[in-house]
Amino acid sequence: MASLTDFGTIFKTLREIDLQAIADEAQQQTWVAIVGNETSGARDLATALYLAPRPLPPDDACYSMAGPLLVNVENAQLTEHADIVIFVLGEHREATELERVAFEKWLATGKKIVVIFNQEPTGNSLLPVREWMGARVLEGQVTHREFLEKHFVPAVLQLLPERKLSLARNFPLFRIPVAFDLINEISFANATYSFTTGLAEIVPVLNIPFNVADMVILTKAQAFMVYRLGLIFGLSARWQDHLAAFGSTIGFGFVWRTIARQLVGLIPGLGVLPKTAIAYAGTWAIGRGALQWYETGAEVKRGDIDKFFREALGRGKTIAASVGDKAPKISAPKLPFGKKKQEPLQLPAETGE
Repeated sequence: MASLTDFGTIFKTLREIDLQAIADEAQQQTWVAIVGNETSGARDLATALYLAPRPLPPDDACYSMAGPLLVNVENAQLTEHADIVIFVLGEHREATELERVAFEKWLATGKKIVVIFNQEPTGNSLLPVREWMGARVLEGQVTHREFLEKHFVPAVLQLLPERKLSLARNFPLFRIPVAFDLINEISFANATYSFTTGLAEIVPVLNIPFNVADMVILTKAQAFMVYRLGLIFGLSARWQDHLAAFGSTIGFGFVWRTIARQLVGLIPGLGVLPKTAIAYAGTWAIGRGALQWYETGAEVKRGDIDKFFREALGRGKTIAASVGDKAPKISAPKLPFGKKKQEPLQLPAETGE
């Protein structure tokens, strides 16, 4: 049973949460300039940025943020403040002198650039990459969602990794890919954290304090994840609004039931690898439950959470085994009171610090 001292530590940790920094990151305006003429498909791409899993509510955040800037190459100077330039060409052809001058200016100012040949992929033809050296060159139709999700979205996110929350909040096309990336990222981080603290718990003199700390840290990371997902899907930046919407739809009973199942892995003696797998799967289940509600608006049932947990547990086991295999083996420290020899410990790779 936790003592008053334990609760004091927990409250201190919770007070250190800075949700404002997350909100500021998501609400930051990302300026996207789409360059092309009326027949290139530039306007179609601008429209496609607002493709969403379901009709957007009237108070969705994307309506209050600036849309993409549509620019003809003759007015290329209007892209001066853009974070990324998407140059849409209707077909394979050599660049005109005007296009070449504009492109060279974008490169000189350090612009992130994506060049899209808006046509059905030809398969065996070579894209003129050399002419557009310094840009990401893609081939595909901007009216085809498969091309956008498999090629265009990953290219933009790779060029602007620090703006992924902002891109998703600004432009619904990015929401699902960014959400899955976020859920996997936090699940992996929780699994890694569980692995490293589980190692310390094997040493008897370090045992108990890590269990309490793990519960707080892992749960805090999950709460951060749910808040980020809400911001991605255009909800208010007020964390109270997220609790009301998320709690009334999924039900805190299901969420905390999954967390409790995860934290069973923090009981001393269970072993490091099972704890790592459970930490990954438990975090994934919570993230997927939240995503299902944000994506569809439909009620998330206990069976859904259980399904998400089971589908992630296999990946969690694989991650745990991989981390364990890569960790160097060293002997546990000798205890001063003559206990039996400890088995070799597996510790995470050194960071070089």
